Amino acid sequence: MIFVMMGTEIHPFDRLARAIDDLQRSDVLGEEFFVQLGSCTYEPRTSRFARFLSFGEICENIQRAGAVVTHAGAGSTLVCIQQGKHPVMVPRRARWGEHVDEHQVPFTERLAGSGLATAVYEMDQLPAAIELARSRTTLTGAGARAVELTRWLDGYWQSIERREPR
Repeated sequence: MIFVMMGTEIHPFDRLARAIDDLQRSDVLGEEFFVQLGSCTYEPRTSRFARFLSFGEICENIQRAGAVVTHAGAGSTLVCIQQGKHPVMVPRRARWGEHVDEHQVPFTERLAGSGLATAVYEMDQLPAAIELARSRTTLTGAGARAVELTRWLDGYWQSIERREPR
């Protein structure tokens, strides 16, 4: 099973939901998808989904999954790493109405650059990224790296706050 997390953001991530449904329909990866759909307006026609899951259910699905695809939310991504998975991160983009700004892009770049995740910016990159993630697990010491990345992300958000006019 490939587990997909859209998070709980109020902005729909229909671009990813459609791409996952297309992959399920084509069966190019030969595996079933289970999608935590969140606020998406698009409902998959071929993939199993639930709108929201408890934290325990999220962790159980991450552990059972052969690969995990996640929006690039810090909580979702870091719990994947903590659970021993190498997540495929798909950042939400403001230009498509998926978030209020582009903050998920530098976070994705940082984790992918650290070897803790695989980044996907265009939906046609998903099959290869999922195949790669299937063969990887979290690097030794990733928990410490996740703490370091959380600190970096906190500093990044604070720098944005300082730049915004009040």
